[in-house]
Amino acid sequence: MTAYQRLPSASFRSALDPMVETHEGRFGTPQRETAAYDLAWINDRGSAIWDTRRLPDTPEIEGVVSCLARGAMLQSPRGPIAVEDLIPGDRVMTAGGGSTQIDWIGARSYPSISDRRPLFYRVAARAFGGQGPKADTLLGAHAQILIDSDRCKPLVGARQAFAPLAAFEDGMNVVAVQPPGEVAVYGIACSGQEAVLVSGMAVETYHPARTITNSLTRVVLSDMARLFPHLTHGAGFGAPRIPYLSLSEAQGLSMYGL
Repeated sequence: MTAYQRLPSASFRSALDPMVETHEGRFGTPQRETAAYDLAWINDRGSAIWDTRRLPDTPEIEGVVSCLARGAMLQSPRGPIAVEDLIPGDRVMTAGGGSTQIDWIGARSYPSISDRRPLFYRVAARAFGGQGPKADTLLGAHAQILIDSDRCKPLVGARQAFAPLAAFEDGMNVVAVQPPGEVAVYGIACSGQEAVLVSGMAVETYHPARTITNSLTRVVLSDMARLFPHLTHGAGFGAPRIPYLSLSEAQGLSMYGL
């Protein structure tokens, strides 16, 4: 079973990734562990494309798709929509009051028999006051949430900043969980950095600026190119508009309140 719960309405394409390594690996090097990722994107002709690719099972790739859990409800101009029902080209609402187009969706499924279980965070309703979700919400381990507070100014020079959700784990309002059954994790991306509303809480779409600079080796960049096929024609994510808080900075905010 793929991470998507319904067939796409656009033309479906299932293809073997030509970049998959052979059994012996490239150039005689040992083969890296791989995992299957369900990808959907808008191509250069404006059409929605679906594919399943086996990509290296690395922290960088896992981090891209480990932001939302199946069932996470995003707000769209037509009403709430679950992340697994999104298709490329759909529009969702942003924290600024407008809407943005989803250009890319990535997902990974973990069967119930898998020894490796992804981590999620259950965020209680109103966990962050007016900035918190309207209902209990399950997000992925690499989710970045938008913090709007004067306490951000001394840290990043701006009132708004994205912060790793993991920094706010307290065992009560934000709780780390590992569901035992089959689960799926998701990531979404737009043409630039966006804060989309998930049950009313602002969550960042993927932007490479969140990746630690030291980890962007030539190999990682090559892996990312296979993960984002829609960027092969020269398009990019652009510069981030909103700065990031480090894990320790966000933990400091959580200790003293937003």
